Amino acid sequence: MDSANAASAASPRNKSSLAQRVLSAAILLPLIIVLVWWSLWSVAAAVVIATVIGLIELYAAFRQGGYHPRTAIGIGCALAVVLGMALQSLTSFDFLLPIVTGAIIMSLVAELVYRNQPGSLPSWGLTFAGALYLSWLFGHFILLRSLDAPPLHDSIFTRFGMQPGVAWIYCICAITWIQDTAAYFVGRRFGRHKLAPVLSPKKTWEGAVGGMVGSVLTGLVCVMLLGLPITLLQGALLGLVGGTVGPLGDLSESLIKRQVGLKDAGNLIPGHGGILDRADSLLFTAPILYYLIRLFTL
Repeated sequence: MDSANAASAASPRNKSSLAQRVLSAAILLPLIIVLVWWSLWSVAAAVVIATVIGLIELYAAFRQGGYHPRTAIGIGCALAVVLGMALQSLTSFDFLLPIVTGAIIMSLVAELVYRNQPGSLPSWGLTFAGALYLSWLFGHFILLRSLDAPPLHDSIFTRFGMQPGVAWIYCICAITWIQDTAAYFVGRRFGRHKLAPVLSPKKTWEGAVGGMVGSVLTGLVCVMLLGLPITLLQGALLGLVGGTVGPLGDLSESLIKRQVGLKDAGNLIPGHGGILDRADSLLFTAPILYYLIRLFTL
């Protein structure tokens, strides 16, 4: 987030923002824990909601920049992709290829209605790219939740019947959020050298290093605490990769916002901004770590 890694001393306004962040997290975290534990379909429902809200925020940002994405068409394409990913756990038939093919064709055909308007090409491109960006990346939480092999090792949580997919999502969320939190506080205390002064002026290299240390340690702790069926070295590698791609997801969203002149993508979550502001790092860590997990557990 743009507030992470601040190098200056906390002002009263910063303290107020931090209090809002902590309060929002205290409310949202138990809800996320329950939704992930409950079932694959509660995760799928959360993905649908996050995708739709995120797309509304993203398309609003595009319009701020003078573009004209087709919101209804984009949401329709995104929901179709999410449905295809959810069906992956129910059948051996790959629904994603025909769904993505249909989404490409239908979203482009829909532009024929606007053929007399200038800018149809960027409108189609941003509509489809935005839909695929959020639905495909968010949809990996469904794939993660559906992982059921290999079984977890014995831990305090497996005794309560925690399934492998639940543990993997908890691990990825923990790596991502601890990285962000550690980067924020280390950057505020020790930050001197700007990491990306144009895209995110408050981020520092010192904060990035602190975040990386936090994410690697979190990967190690998750292996032991959640009973993950991987080695400690693999857990550390999950943390290392997550600590690298998470900030890249954050900076990528900052790039979009800077292009259209926005600070936050929305204001849905006090202290955090919108869905995109909160989930930008997860959009990168969830899919990348999913494939790494699949590699580790072959």
